[in-house]
Amino acid sequence: MNPMLESFISESRDNLEEASQCFLSLEQSPNDPTVMQNLFRAMHTIKGSSGLFELGAFTHLMHVAEDVLDLARAGKIQLNSDHIDVLLSAMDQITDWIDELEATGELNTDADNKAQPHILALSEMIPVEHKEECDELSLATKSHQTTHRLGYSEIESSLGCLSDQQRFDIFQNADQLTFLRYTPQESCFFTGDDPLHTARLTPSCQHLRIVPVAKWPTIDSLDPYQCQLSFDVISSADEETLIDHYRYVEDDIKLCPLDMCWLAFPQGQWSDDQSLFSDVLPELKTHIDKESWHNIPNLIAPILELANPSVYQISCMRWIKAIAEKEVLEKPLIEALFTAIETGEFDYSLKSEVNSDSTESHQTDADTTTTDTGPQEEYLSNDVKTLLATQARMLEFSNSDDLEGRVDSVERIFNHALPEEFIPNNLLDVCQQAKQEQSANPLIILIRSLLDSTSPLETNSLESTENDAEETLDIATLVRQEQALRAHESEAAADESALDQTSLISPAPSPIDLQQPISDRDSTSELARTDLSSTQPVAKEPVHNQKPQVLKVDQHRIDILMDLVGELVVAKNSLPYLAKKAEDEFNVRALAKEIKSQYAIINRLAESMQSTMMQIRMVPVSTIFQRFPRLVRDLSRKLNKDVRLVLEGEESEADKNVVENLADPLIHLVRNSLDHGFETEEERVALGKPAQGSLYLRAIPKDDQVIIEVDDDGRGMDPAKLKQSAYRKGIISEQKLETITDQEALYLIFAPGFSTAEQVSDLSGRGVGMDVVNGLVQQAGGRVTIDSELGKGTTIRLYLPLTMAVSRVMMVEVQQQCFGISMENIVETVKVPHDRLLRIKQGEAIVLRDKVIPVLSLHSLLALPETQFEEEVPLLIMNLNGEDIALKIDLFHEGIDIVQKPLAGLMSQYNYYSGSALLGDGRVLLILNIKELLSCQ
Repeated sequence: MNPMLESFISESRDNLEEASQCFLSLEQSPNDPTVMQNLFRAMHTIKGSSGLFELGAFTHLMHVAEDVLDLARAGKIQLNSDHIDVLLSAMDQITDWIDELEATGELNTDADNKAQPHILALSEMIPVEHKEECDELSLATKSHQTTHRLGYSEIESSLGCLSDQQRFDIFQNADQLTFLRYTPQESCFFTGDDPLHTARLTPSCQHLRIVPVAKWPTIDSLDPYQCQLSFDVISSADEETLIDHYRYVEDDIKLCPLDMCWLAFPQGQWSDDQSLFSDVLPELKTHIDKESWHNIPNLIAPILELANPSVYQISCMRWIKAIAEKEVLEKPLIEALFTAIETGEFDYSLKSEVNSDSTESHQTDADTTTTDTGPQEEYLSNDVKTLLATQARMLEFSNSDDLEGRVDSVERIFNHALPEEFIPNNLLDVCQQAKQEQSANPLIILIRSLLDSTSPLETNSLESTENDAEETLDIATLVRQEQALRAHESEAAADESALDQTSLISPAPSPIDLQQPISDRDSTSELARTDLSSTQPVAKEPVHNQKPQVLKVDQHRIDILMDLVGELVVAKNSLPYLAKKAEDEFNVRALAKEIKSQYAIINRLAESMQSTMMQIRMVPVSTIFQRFPRLVRDLSRKLNKDVRLVLEGEESEADKNVVENLADPLIHLVRNSLDHGFETEEERVALGKPAQGSLYLRAIPKDDQVIIEVDDDGRGMDPAKLKQSAYRKGIISEQKLETITDQEALYLIFAPGFSTAEQVSDLSGRGVGMDVVNGLVQQAGGRVTIDSELGKGTTIRLYLPLTMAVSRVMMVEVQQQCFGISMENIVETVKVPHDRLLRIKQGEAIVLRDKVIPVLSLHSLLALPETQFEEEVPLLIMNLNGEDIALKIDLFHEGIDIVQKPLAGLMSQYNYYSGSALLGDGRVLLILNIKELLSCQ
C-alpha cells in the first residue's frame, strides 16, 4: 500500500474518533466554541487529506459535512440531536470507506451511490438562504485557480528587492516561472509544521525571500513560539506541482504565474560617457525596428565583455540581448530598454512603478560615482540601514570574549542581507583586521562609512507613515536592555551560552534573500541564526527542553522484538541449570560461581529490557473507552432510556493486545446493561430513583493487573429469577437449583445459552453474549466477577493481566511430573497436617482461618495415581469465580517467567492445557487450565 495512503488512514481514524467525541459533547453543550473548533479542525483535516487521492465520493461527502459545520460554527445553524444523528451516520459511512481503503487500497464502485443519501440528508440541514453561499464555496474550493491568487501589484515589491544579477540569472535559467507567497499560521509550530523546511524544499526553487508579516515587536513582547514570517518563492515548477508540495498548508499559500518579462528592468549607475556604446545604438535601433532579433546578440556581446556591468546602460543592453536570445519577442519591452539607454528613463507598463526610484536616481545623480564603501542611498532600504546601524551599536558593547563571534555574525549579515554588488569589497580584510587587533573599531568604521555615504539615518524610529501613533522601536533602548540582561546574568553566574542568547532579536524587519542552489546554503538552524539578524550563534538547546520525538513503528515489528525478548528470558533461565551442572557433574565450583555471577547481570539486563518492551506496548484504555459514548447514546435513544455514561481511569495503561481484546467483552456488557440493567424513566421515577441512569466504565490499575468495571445503578439481578431461568433451559438440575447460593446464581449468566430475555431482539435474547465475554476474558488470561444487589444495580469486573507476552507461573510437581499454574489465581501455598483434612460425604475440605475450603486432588484431575501423604499435605489455595478451592500436589517449585506458546496438533484439542513453555534446561512445561479441569470433573 502507498505509504501516504497508510498515513492518511491512520490519521483519519484518529480524527474520526475525535470528531465522534466532539459530536457527543456538542449534544450536551451546543454552544461550546472550543468543541466546535476542534470538530471543524478534525473534519477539515480529513477532507483536505482526502484530496491527495482519487476519492471523489469520500471528499464530496466530507465537503458537504464541512459546509454544515461551518454554518453551525458561524451561528447560522443550531445543531440538535437529530442533526447530530445525520452527521454521525455520515461519519459511519466515512469509517466504512476507511476500512475499504485499508483492505483494498481503493473505494468500491458503488461509493457514489452510498454517498448520495448522506449528502441529501446533510443538504437538507442547510437553510435555504445559505444554500447558494455553500454552492459558491464548494465551486471555489474545487478549483484552486479561482482563489488564493496574487496580482502583479502584490508581488512588485518582492521583484524590486531582487538585484539585477539575481533577476537576470532567474530569467536565463527558467522557461516558466510561478510566484508563490507562503504565510504560515502563527501557531504552526504547535501543529508540527516547519515552514522554513517546507519553503526550502519548494520544487525547482529559483529564489526564496523571507519577510516579517508585521513590524517586529519589542524584545519584551516578542513571542518566539509564534511564527511571524512570510515566504516569497519564485519557482520554475508549474502550479500543480507547487500545490501538491504545499498540500498540507494549501490554505496558507497564494500563487501567481510570473511573466518572464516582469523580471526585465535595468539597474545600475548612470554613466555620462556613452562613447563605448554610442556607435552600436543606430544599428541596434534598426534591428529592433525590423525585428531581426537574431542579429542583436552578436552586436551587443563585444560591448558587454568590455564594459563595467554596474553601469545602467550596460544593464539595459544585457537585458535586450537576453530577451532576444530567449525569443520572448516582447518588442515594447525591448523598445523601452533601448529608450532607457538614451534617456535613463525606463517606462514599460507594469514596470514603471517598480523602477521609479532607480529612474529618478539616474536623472538626478548622474554625476555621482560609486565608492568602495558601498552603494548609494537609493540602493539601501531603511530596513537594511537600520540593521547595519544596530550591528554597529552592538559592536560598540562587545568585549574580547565575544568579539570574534560578533564579527562573524556581522560578516554573515552583510553577505545575506545585502545584494552581492552592494557588499563592500574590503569586508573580509576589515573583519580579519578586527580579529587580529581584538578591536571592533575597524568594522564599526566600515559600517559608519557605508551609512555616511547616504543621507543621515534616524535609527530610533521604524514606524509606518500610515500610522504615526504606532509605538517606535528605539535601538538605544534595545542596547540598554541588552546591557541590563548581561549584568543580571553575570550576577547570577549564568553560563556563557545563556549570556549569548540575550541578543538574538533584530529590531528591524529586514527581508532575507536565500539564493539557489538550496543545497549550498547553511542548515536551517544556521539560517535562522544568521539571516534573522542574530548577532551571536545560538547555544544548543538542553536535552531536557527538547520536544519528545514520536516514531511510528509497525506493530508486527514490535511483536517480533517482544518475542525475542521473551526467548531471551527463557535463555537466561538456563544459566542456573548450567551452573548446577558445572558444579555437580564436572566439579568446577569456580566456573559455577562465575556463571552465577554473570547470570545476575544478564538477569538484570533481561528484566530491564523486558520492562522497557512492555512499556512500548502499553497503550491507554481510553483507546477502547472512546468508542462507548457513541454506543451508549445510540442505544439509549433506541431503547427510550436516559442513560449517562461516565468514564474513569482512561489514562490507565495495559498491553496493546489486552486492550484490543477488551473491545468485544465490553460491548456485550454495555449492551446488556442498557437492555437488561436499566429501567425506563417512568419506572425509575416510580422507584424513587433519578430519571437519568448512570453507567460507569472504570479502569483501575492494580499490581500487575488492570481491572475494568462496568457499574450501573439499574434494577440489579434477581438470583431467584436467574435460578428459575437456568433450570427451565436445562442448564442446572433440580438438585442444583435447591443448593446453589445467590452469589453462585449470578455466575449462571455466563453459561452457554442462558438468557432472561422473554423475546429475542437485535440487542439480546440469544444467550450467547455473556458466554462470549467469559470466554474472551479467560482466553486473555483474566477472570470475571459479579456483584449485584436487587433494586440497586450491578457491578461486573474484568481482571486482566497487563501483558500477554510474558507471564508468570508457579511450577508444581505431581507424581514426578512438573506442571505450570498461572500465578494470577493463586492466593497462597500452605502445608497442613494430614489429620486436618475433613471428610465431607465423598469429598474433602479444610478449615483455614475460619473458612471452609473444598479440597481437590490434582492427581485425580490429571488421572494420575494418588500420593499417600504421611505427615503434611502441600495445598495450593486458588480463587476461581469468587470461590476458594485447595489443590493437593506433591511439591512446590519456584515461580518463573515464561513465554507461553499455544499447543499444536492433537494437543490443541485438550482444553485443560492452556499452553506450553520451554524451560531453561530444555524441558517442556505444560501450563494447566484449572478452570477447564474443574469443569471436566
